[in-house]
Amino acid sequence: MSGFLLRRLGHGLVSILGASLVIFIISRLSGDPTTLLLPPDAPPDVIAATRTELGLDRPLWMQYLIFLAHAVTGDFGQSYRWQMPALDLVLERLPATIELACAGLLFSVALAVPLGVLSAVHRGGWIDRAGRVLAMLGQAMPNFWVGLLLILVFSIQLGWLPAFGRGGIANLIMPAIALGWYPVAAQTRIVR
Repeated sequence: MSGFLLRRLGHGLVSILGASLVIFIISRLSGDPTTLLLPPDAPPDVIAATRTELGLDRPLWMQYLIFLAHAVTGDFGQSYRWQMPALDLVLERLPATIELACAGLLFSVALAVPLGVLSAVHRGGWIDRAGRVLAMLGQAMPNFWVGLLLILVFSIQLGWLPAFGRGGIANLIMPAIALGWYPVAAQTRIVR
């Protein structure tokens, strides 16, 4: 049992390191961050000083190790765009993320359990077939596409729900459906 847990922890650590490496590489592919921070006509000595201050004059492998060391301590650096700590930006938006995730989960469970039970009780009937078609459709349609369709129909065409914003049940309905659509399909099949 302890060997299994150690292997799982090792796999998780390798996954986290791999993800951090991909994030680091992608952030460096976009070019030199000093070009975003400084005006286009900045003198070369100011550019060099900024690169030194940010540690961009060091080799990439050293920049990555520094990035990892800071990430382990919870320091994810400064946002170049907002000029504030990146962790503060994430924590500021965390309540909305949790609210949306819970709403999507609630929608998926509230719809999947009754559909799965009805499909199981009426096995082979029209309810079962409709449940299977719904499950296949749900797993075939990506949630961003479902979200766009919901906006198109319920916001633009019918005008029933707001297309964007936060603050109230009306703003949460379409995102919850879009996020919960795929899990509804999977959970319906499991309950059935």
